Amino acid sequence: MHDSPPSEMFSRSTSVFLCGDSRPLLNWVAYALIAAHSAGLVWTNIQLEDEVPDDADLLSTKLLPPDRFLTVSPKELAPDDFAGNVALGGLVRSDEPPDVVRRFADFLRLPLHTQALLSRLPRDGTAVVLVLSNGHRIAALYTTATVAPTVRSIVEAGASLLMTWADAPPGGRLAFEHVLHLRGNAPAAWRDAVLRVEKGSSSGPLRTGAEFRLGDWPMVASILGKSL
Repeated sequence: MHDSPPSEMFSRSTSVFLCGDSRPLLNWVAYALIAAHSAGLVWTNIQLEDEVPDDADLLSTKLLPPDRFLTVSPKELAPDDFAGNVALGGLVRSDEPPDVVRRFADFLRLPLHTQALLSRLPRDGTAVVLVLSNGHRIAALYTTATVAPTVRSIVEAGASLLMTWADAPPGGRLAFEHVLHLRGNAPAAWRDAVLRVEKGSSSGPLRTGAEFRLGDWPMVASILGKSL
């Protein structure tokens, strides 16, 4: 198949939704998609209290730099609707363009954790990828209608977002620019895992409708082959 590096997907600010049944495998594939990204990553894992990662999970290794890996509880990523509504109600001057008002309010609705990450990102060069693993754990905090403004606000702030989702995919996934479905279970059997592109680019390996084994994508296979 076309030997295109997966990091090309992040050559500009974008959003990627990666879903499947195996949390460890999703994490490994997310890592493979961004390992060669020149601007690097900040990885946030939504973690339950006293949870210990599976031994086969990327998160049990030392591949992620400690200063680029964070853990949060689900409640720490709840949207701040109050702040956004206050902004719409009076913090922004009435003569501001509607798009400016909308962007400001949407940003203030982001969780404080996300706002803090975005505020520390470099403003020049290629966008850093913000990875959020176990995104399904905050499903109850966001309605389908709020997903698009949230994703758009992160991308407009100059970052890329890659979310992993180990559950049945929600309707809000279509707010992401790329929607990838991963079929596979054990990280050790990653070569036979199948990636299906529900929504993607118009050409290249991640074009809409593409479906292939991970072992047949050389750029991903070279990364996973060294680590698994």
